[in-house]
Amino acid sequence: MQTIDDPGDALAVLHDPGFVVPPVPAAAHGVAWLRASVGRFSDGAAHTRRRGLSESILSTVDPEALRAAAASSPHAHPVQLLCTALGLDSSPRTTDAVRVVAAAYQPGTGDEPAADTAVEILVAACGGTADETTAARIGLLVQACDATATLIARAAGLLAAAPAATGPGDPAAAQDVDRVTGAGELVAAEDVDRVTGAGELVAAEDVDRVTGAGELVAAQDVDRALRRVLRDAPPVAATKRMATRPADVGGAQVAPGEVVRVGLHGIPFGAGPRGCPGRAHALALAEGALSAHLGGGPARDGAAAGVSARGEFPGGGESARAPGTDPIPNDGTAEPARPGGGLGTAGAVPAGTIAAVASPVVGSPVVGSPVVGSPVVAGEAR
Repeated sequence: MQTIDDPGDALAVLHDPGFVVPPVPAAAHGVAWLRASVGRFSDGAAHTRRRGLSESILSTVDPEALRAAAASSPHAHPVQLLCTALGLDSSPRTTDAVRVVAAAYQPGTGDEPAADTAVEILVAACGGTADETTAARIGLLVQACDATATLIARAAGLLAAAPAATGPGDPAAAQDVDRVTGAGELVAAEDVDRVTGAGELVAAEDVDRVTGAGELVAAQDVDRALRRVLRDAPPVAATKRMATRPADVGGAQVAPGEVVRVGLHGIPFGAGPRGCPGRAHALALAEGALSAHLGGGPARDGAAAGVSARGEFPGGGESARAPGTDPIPNDGTAEPARPGGGLGTAGAVPAGTIAAVASPVVGSPVVGSPVVGSPVVAGEAR
């Protein structure tokens, strides 16, 4: 499968009506029914109609209310908070069902019999009628599940790693140092291009201010951590499109019927007619969870906003572990929902992979301070 990695070429493909989502067959039951009934896997009039249903459902949820809910319940899984906002059952059983479906949402990627059972649970939670409105509700939960939890976990890893840079008793305002090493030494910027800590690379711009206790205390730290993850390691690294006619994409020849992998670096929530409709809601959930401890600084045990350094949401059940909490690969790519170690012991996020996150939200009510980039329900989940 060819991969379209250049951001400009990727944007062109996402906006080109000659590239469509790979189709899925019609089905009457289970996860196959869900795929056949949501906007994610449809095109044309069906996509327009089904996307409209998703947008209508989201319009009933105030992003600011989600942010407040996440801040007041930082241990809650994002799906639980979204279920509450939608008036659905928010028990661990529902969250676990969503996660099972999310693991099999893409054809051939998960345990379909288990996902079929989970879809039945979710249809019942949505009122028991298996129609397009129910599919839209389930689709929103599924699309928000892994991507939002992964965004929170990765940003939490950055916030947890940055304080370790100075060590105890080394007060240092950012303007006083170019870089701070793990040993507490002040060094010139040309000598080192990273702030070390628990094995985590943290660019200087991610640190607004480091106190003697090693806490990130500025509200902008959350915004910067989210922006960093969205720029360098988006929760979902790519999506797929199928050409309906011959195409030249950055010099690569794509034949009709050929499926290509479209990288999402710099456009973490997509673009064009399939751009994420839930960007404000996803950012609200992430910002609220991560800012929960900022009143007294992030949790001192290496956790941030209820997500431990191992990427866990306390509360038990299959929903206790945040997906995608494996180390960020050195090449900056990040596939969704893979278990693994937390970011506190992660590998590198390469600086400057993409100069800026596409479509930054400036002064958005979703984040208390400017600037965080675009949406979370992205990539293969769209």
